[in-house]
Amino acid sequence: MAIIKGNKGEWSELYVFVKLLSEGKLFQSDMNLEKDENKYYEIIKAYREESSSTLEFERNENISLYRINNNKRELIQTLSIDYFKSNTAVLLNGIINGSGKSFEIESCNDFFQKTEINKLTALVTSKSDIKLRIYDYRLATETDLGFSIKSFLGGDSTLLNTGPGNNFIYEADKISTLNVINFNAETYKPLGKISKITDRLQKLNELGISLEFSEIQSKQFWRNLKMIDGDLPEILAFALLYRWTERDSSLYNVAQKLEQRDPLNFYNGETVEQKLYEYKLKKLLAECAMGMTSETPWNGIYDTTGGIIIAKDDGDVVCFHIYDFNLFREYLLKNTVFEQPSTGEEESFPGTARTTKGTKKFYYGWLYEENEKLKFKINIQIRFK
Repeated sequence: MAIIKGNKGEWSELYVFVKLLSEGKLFQSDMNLEKDENKYYEIIKAYREESSSTLEFERNENISLYRINNNKRELIQTLSIDYFKSNTAVLLNGIINGSGKSFEIESCNDFFQKTEINKLTALVTSKSDIKLRIYDYRLATETDLGFSIKSFLGGDSTLLNTGPGNNFIYEADKISTLNVINFNAETYKPLGKISKITDRLQKLNELGISLEFSEIQSKQFWRNLKMIDGDLPEILAFALLYRWTERDSSLYNVAQKLEQRDPLNFYNGETVEQKLYEYKLKKLLAECAMGMTSETPWNGIYDTTGGIIIAKDDGDVVCFHIYDFNLFREYLLKNTVFEQPSTGEEESFPGTARTTKGTKKFYYGWLYEENEKLKFKINIQIRFK
């Protein structure tokens, strides 16, 4: 049997799978990620898509494992619920103590052999991380649903991963004779606990130079955002400027600034009950949780998802069901922040890209000239706090 390795997020997918089968219940979460003891879904079955077949784990007094291939359902073996409970503890301990980008949990090898599981995560073609058959108490029926998984085991989880195409590109609002080389050098290591990005943006403001949003480096990311809401590219462009110039990474706080300042003039100076900026940001966060990434074309299809499952840092598991989407979106807005990925800037020559091996090629956060215009890039990444 091949050695199975993965990072903490990948191991967490298997952990959630085994824990839910061992407990038989998936609890609804409240706004504080605490279980709502009165709202839960009974786990009837769980599925694993392997390369050439499907493994079906049916939960009764024990857990019966079936292999489904070409519409044929074959019983492989029956395992006790206690066996799954013991492996839940093994997995949790292995994830917490695992080190490095990818590691093995040797004490799980017996589990892999008996269950015939040969990988940690769902197929890349699936938009769901886990597929369950649950008893839905609201509909009083059994339903097959897919869920996304976010894990806080071993650290905060990323909601929107970054990439080179996640750069928002801004142009100066006027022609300037500013010496770009000197500007970048003088602002590379600002005094005090302030980011060089903040320092540079604030100094541009002091010089009377405003930055206006031009484009997103990745056309695919731009299309994905437009798919969710046509105003999102411009809203995020303002949000990123507020985040850095005012040193506030909270999505919720930035959303309130957008509401107050109304940079897109949604309200035209009127007092209204609607919160358009907040709502559109919530839509973005929910789509990210449901599988939207920056570079894969997003069609808004959730793959019959039931919602999102969260593995907490203490090993507990809760969910936000699709029925409680308002609660889910509110949770996302209040519990996410703008992250700062590595800028990839060359220390010995600020304002240029590092070329050393292993450098993350996001390359943003400094002033540069292009087509006789001053430009600035800000990268976006969002994580749970």
